[in-house]
Amino acid sequence: MKNVFLIALLSALFPISALASQDPNKHLTLAQAQSIALANHPAAKVSTYETIAAGEDVAIVRSILFPQVQGAAVGAVAQDQDTRLAAIAAINDPTIIQRGSGGVTVSQLITDFGRTNAMIAAARASLRAQYQRENLTREQVLLAVTRAYYDVLRANALLRVANRTLKTRQTVLDQINALRKAQLRSDLDYDMAKANVDNAKLLLFQAENGWDDARAELSDALGYGETFLFTLEDSSEATPPARTLDTALGQAFCENPVLKALQARSQAAQKIETAARREFFPTIVALGAGGGSPYTTSGLSSTYAAGALNLTIPIFTGGRISADVDKAAAMAEAASMRVEVEKNELVRDVHMAYHNMRNAYKNIAVTRSMHKRSKEALTLIQARYDIGKSSIVDLSMAQLADTKAAVAEADAAYQYFINRTVLDFTIGDLACAVQHP
Repeated sequence: MKNVFLIALLSALFPISALASQDPNKHLTLAQAQSIALANHPAAKVSTYETIAAGEDVAIVRSILFPQVQGAAVGAVAQDQDTRLAAIAAINDPTIIQRGSGGVTVSQLITDFGRTNAMIAAARASLRAQYQRENLTREQVLLAVTRAYYDVLRANALLRVANRTLKTRQTVLDQINALRKAQLRSDLDYDMAKANVDNAKLLLFQAENGWDDARAELSDALGYGETFLFTLEDSSEATPPARTLDTALGQAFCENPVLKALQARSQAAQKIETAARREFFPTIVALGAGGGSPYTTSGLSSTYAAGALNLTIPIFTGGRISADVDKAAAMAEAASMRVEVEKNELVRDVHMAYHNMRNAYKNIAVTRSMHKRSKEALTLIQARYDIGKSSIVDLSMAQLADTKAAVAEADAAYQYFINRTVLDFTIGDLACAVQHP
């Protein structure tokens, strides 16, 4: 039931109608984007309702332990008082007593030697697995919106680089064109400068297309059915990684929702195997019935009440119980092996995510230095070209190197943030990292 209260709380804090009508030019921080995605994305709601359904499975299985009360009413009319049934397809009393009666039947399980309790334990373990699948869905939603947020910021940075590149190269082209008209520069210089401008335009078109794609991805990650334009806050600082590899691996084994879900499923499979083995044992049920008969054959009581103990012992089931046990044992072993497979894959994934994050952080300083040197080289070559000491080829190569360095620098920081987010997701700590950045 606590999931019902969670949905109500989220609905109160983030009303769907309000979220869906966000101002297309609204300022949006990363924390706000993550909160909106968790409250608004359909995938998060689906997972929550699936958890509620899994919780009801526990109640369904547990209900077997409680008294079962049923009401019934029957009316029987015979041709005469000595009417009897002759050939019937069951062992039964053939005498028909004319009557009309109604009452209740109560049954209470006394013991099935732990079979029902094992099934309850299996249902609870399955519920724990569903909780972890819900956590995984939330982590996936957070990963998608965080990645999309940084992708938009990166697209904005690349768009600024492309606009600045086009403006710079257009200025150079205009200068060369003026000098060419004065016969101080050749047509070759003009043609190469014009080609450089065209390349800058292509870079701008690609940046604009990437910006449009990133904006659409962000709107989708927020759970919207249309694309909005948000003004994003870019306040993240590229701080050194706080975790070591050993710390990351330790946290992953404790917190990764996929691993925890598989462990819970393995526990559920073991309990199902236990329940299957208990089918060989008897089942004892207490029965009681009582009611009244408004009309009946003369000489019979107008009320009735009876009680009994029902002992059921499986003697021969055609091998069904043995097959159930063998199947449950095989499924339990398979579930246990899935846990081991996931542990191995988790070690691999954490290693890859950690090294990608660490290398991305190193790239920030390298690309910053590379861009600084390329700008200095471009300034020098531009000055040499202006006084005729360098050719247009040298200038073009310097412009190209500077553009590549600028793009690399613009990409590096956001790539680090994305890789850090991927590591948090792989560990299973993304939701915690969001709350405590």
